[in-house]
Amino acid sequence: MLLLTSAAYPQEAAPPEVRQAMEELWRRGHCLLSSVLMPAAKESAVPKDVGETPVLDPRVFSRKGELLCYAVDRQTLWAAADHSLYQIDGAAGEVLRRFGPADGLPDRPIQSIAPVGNGVWLATRGGLARLNPQSGKISLLDGVRFNLGRLAVGPSGVWLVSDAGAWRLAPDRREWQRLPDFPGQAQLAQVVGHGFWGALWRNQVLTLLPSIFATDDGLYVICMDRLLGFDVAAGQWRQISGQTWEAGSQGRTVWALATDGVVRYDPATGKTDSFKSGNGPAAGRPVGMAATPQAIFVISQPDYDSNVEALVGGGVSRLDVASGEWTITEKVDDVDIRFAGAILPCGDEVWVACTLYDRMVQLGAHPGMAHVKRWRPHAAGLGLLHWKSGRWTLIRSGSLKDEHRWVMGQQGTVGPDRIGPESVEALCGCGCRVWGVYRMVPERYYAGYYVSAGCLAAESDGRWDGRFDIRNDELAVGGEQPGLLLISHSHGHKVVFAEGHPAPLGIEEVAGRTWVIFENGLSVYDAGADRYRPVVREDFRFYWRATAAAAGKEAVWFGGDGGTISRLDRRSGRLELVGVVPGRKVVTIAADDNGVAVRAEKTKVTLPVSLRLTQRLPDTDALIFDGERWSAGAAKVEAATSSLTCREKGNYLYDGQKRIAFLKGIFRPVVLCEDKAGGTLWLATYGGVCSVPLAETGRAQ
Repeated sequence: MLLLTSAAYPQEAAPPEVRQAMEELWRRGHCLLSSVLMPAAKESAVPKDVGETPVLDPRVFSRKGELLCYAVDRQTLWAAADHSLYQIDGAAGEVLRRFGPADGLPDRPIQSIAPVGNGVWLATRGGLARLNPQSGKISLLDGVRFNLGRLAVGPSGVWLVSDAGAWRLAPDRREWQRLPDFPGQAQLAQVVGHGFWGALWRNQVLTLLPSIFATDDGLYVICMDRLLGFDVAAGQWRQISGQTWEAGSQGRTVWALATDGVVRYDPATGKTDSFKSGNGPAAGRPVGMAATPQAIFVISQPDYDSNVEALVGGGVSRLDVASGEWTITEKVDDVDIRFAGAILPCGDEVWVACTLYDRMVQLGAHPGMAHVKRWRPHAAGLGLLHWKSGRWTLIRSGSLKDEHRWVMGQQGTVGPDRIGPESVEALCGCGCRVWGVYRMVPERYYAGYYVSAGCLAAESDGRWDGRFDIRNDELAVGGEQPGLLLISHSHGHKVVFAEGHPAPLGIEEVAGRTWVIFENGLSVYDAGADRYRPVVREDFRFYWRATAAAAGKEAVWFGGDGGTISRLDRRSGRLELVGVVPGRKVVTIAADDNGVAVRAEKTKVTLPVSLRLTQRLPDTDALIFDGERWSAGAAKVEAATSSLTCREKGNYLYDGQKRIAFLKGIFRPVVLCEDKAGGTLWLATYGGVCSVPLAETGRAQ
């Protein structure tokens, strides 16, 4: 056991550029938990006393473009951003087509994609839509409306599960058939209807509907911790188990991970078997599973008993399907492998990634809360286990912590630290390499992280050798201020976006190539150059908070408190960064047929690294755009005014003194402008902008 103290790490004064980056990150909220997450969760939900006040669900554009979901269809990747649907050639690594509003793309984010036969089905936050690849047009399906939904494709057709119910499109039908209500449907609808902060939408989807898949027998879905099955022949739902968070199939048999072990369901007999942790599979916390034709593998992590200073449980458990016997592996080559994090089946073979620890350490939350302690394994390396021909082989990687950053916490505290992987969260095998997605953490604290990816092992002449590299620059996942890591206990609630660290969506082998998909884009591995090449890259649209807006004939213009000027094209639906007014924040924007006028004022701002090469606009307090170029302009810029307002720390919309609507799912809204041409009200919100139809506000016309 080792107890880390501040004496073990001499305090150093942060250099000026680090202090500037600290102040920039800190101005968004002094504690992400108490000043952002908790009030955002409270204020964005619909109040119980809302009464007859209309509840509106704004359309949000975050400060950065984001990929929302993707699907693989043989050699094609389909990916959805909040403004586009991309069709990508997996072999060539090129975008084949981009679909936008002009093609009928609904003005609501896509949550799930299902390519099948002669169409691509899209579950959006406004309902179900379909892309006709031949015509290139997207159309909403009448009668299937919902807010949260996921799609699955199987032998019995296409399936949709949502907060408004479940539907099935049979292979021989043209019309979707509504299914009976499923267990927990009313509860799901209530949670979604109550509303939650939009910044956590994807996280909520994965929490409320973490798994949906189809087999020959029907549909299986995990909804709010329940594993449900729909029997096509019987036409009814069945609840298989509770407290379940992951499931998959092995032929017709369905396997699931529950909080206390493993569940097996046989649809032929309707029988459910439960294998409790410590009575078959290893004790501890099950974190993943994989199926091969002959066996089921379950990875578990141990619990640490500080009273006896010992680990309990953990390891890799294997159930031989034929014999029904469990075997547990805790060591390979006399190395403890119990902190397993990711598992990948490859035919009869299996890969498992684990953290190789040398001791348990007690770490503080962050520099401003070092007195709050948790036990963590101290990573001395990463291990990659390979199951082949009935035995495990361990491939080791070392030299992990060669990245250095300054780490900051509450009250302006900061200190240098080494950064390295705490765990591997996903694996992908492609050709002669195995790739991993890592959670990167400080050496001294437990509360913060960012996610990266790189190579874990490479094969040469039939021999696998361990590697460890991180591809931050190639994947653009280092964060807005790469020399600094802001950490807070709230990161356990998935608010890493505060530092601009994109979350991973997946890592896939498509058409013989490795693809890494993060919220900020898709990248394909170029073996010849040994680099990842961006194919779709989503970047800043404005920074940090929108402070002004104006509606023009062909576009809506936005200004940010970091001096950014951005343009939302009415036809394409894309919100794109135009340029930056150095060292200023935009105060006012006005737009008419003659162009755009901007007033800015000096401010203290440290732009993210990726914005420092953005086009610089005239360094002046007033500038104009005549349709071709920007230049210094008149000192006085007057924008249109609105009688609509949102009051401090509240989501109610007012017309003068009259409360006319509630805006759910957003945090700290501020009215920016009325777009009469588009029939839209634009508002600033925390880290984004959003819109609602003026006709739905309830304001007297």
